[in-house]
Amino acid sequence: MPFERQALIKLRQVAGDAALGAAVLAHRDAFVWSDIPWDRDDALHLRARQARELVPPGRFNVKYSEGALVEVEYAAQYLQIQHGRAHPELRTPSTQQALDRLRRLAVLSPDEHRVLAEAYVFWRRVADGLRMVRGNARDLLLPVAGAEEMGFLARRLGYAGGGAAAAAALAADVARHRDRVHSVFTARFR
Repeated sequence: MPFERQALIKLRQVAGDAALGAAVLAHRDAFVWSDIPWDRDDALHLRARQARELVPPGRFNVKYSEGALVEVEYAAQYLQIQHGRAHPELRTPSTQQALDRLRRLAVLSPDEHRVLAEAYVFWRRVADGLRMVRGNARDLLLPVAGAEEMGFLARRLGYAGGGAAAAAALAADVARHRDRVHSVFTARFR
């Protein structure tokens, strides 16, 4: 049940009866932050399956590919589950806050924190840029190299030079963040 525990980290009350909301959150806390061991193998199997089934071969999905947004979020969530029982300050639905708190507690090294925190902001910007360029929130596949759309995306994200130069700079940043995130994720969890 690693996915259920991860998903429930994000649960928060946004409206409705305060007493009911508190009861639901207490029930969630008893499950998510319990002493049930985290099943690393099951979690990693689900992550690999997700990448395999949601990313077309030869393409890069800003959310689901190796080294992309989900690996940053899952790294934070895996560590929250492992350490959140002993450290209630890790019980936050915010990935950025979780990363910062994991660093303060020395669960993440300064370098791991920098890699994950910078990539989190980068991937969110790229995903938002894709949504603006394409006019929808569904397609988070990075444009193929040399595609005019990559230049549009790079310009939308503020890369200088326009056209092929901006697209190449964006592609280099994508590769850098992808490789660094996947390296941290692999070192931590495999």
